[in-house]
Amino acid sequence: MGKSSWKGASPYITVAVLFVLGVTVNAILSSCAPKTTPEAVAADQYRLASFKCADCHEMWPYISTWMLSVHNKIRCDSCHTRIDLQAMAEAHAAGTWQQPIALKSPMDGGICLSCHSGRRVPSMPGDLRDPHPIHARAGVDCLACHYGVTHFKVAERNLFQRPEWSNGYNWRPELVQTIATLPYSRPNMHEDCFTCHQTVAVAQQPVDLKGTACAGCHGSAVKVTPCAACHFHFTGTTPVAR
Repeated sequence: MGKSSWKGASPYITVAVLFVLGVTVNAILSSCAPKTTPEAVAADQYRLASFKCADCHEMWPYISTWMLSVHNKIRCDSCHTRIDLQAMAEAHAAGTWQQPIALKSPMDGGICLSCHSGRRVPSMPGDLRDPHPIHARAGVDCLACHYGVTHFKVAERNLFQRPEWSNGYNWRPELVQTIATLPYSRPNMHEDCFTCHQTVAVAQQPVDLKGTACAGCHGSAVKVTPCAACHFHFTGTTPVAR
């Protein structure tokens, strides 16, 4: 019998043999590779995104919102300066942590001012004045208003009570971006301003606010008729600031 040769083989047979060899080699390599779960892939993503905080999946809600925030270039411990990582690790090992994870003590607004100059003048809508000087003089802390700037108020919104967000593994940026939207990173008049300013004037016509408590936030004339069009949660007959 003569020697067999690939040259005389049908092209279809050649393709079939190469396909089988490729499948076999891939199976061998796959069996040798370490098993990777979706959770492990997500963990790697967060480990690249932050530092020690990302080691525990219960922190992913806060890591993922941070990744989508304007502070995503700032390390966690630049703002959270009093975090006890050892205590958090022990709570993780014992399974005693609960969502939402609460700060043991309020953050110091002075940390904000280490980066944000108090001389910065924001662009305010309508006739609103820059509220920072008057609040600073009154001793109002930055985070009394700006507490949602990095984590989008996920705790205050009770998102952890919803089934789709009760599992920490679901808190990946591609999913979280549906709830980490701009309104929740900014102060809200009805949720934040009215915490202190509990009574406002109701006017049926544009009103001169000079000399009233409203002039702290508004210009000398309000063009909205009536005031209650915006201030509908708390209304009164006279302007009162609290």
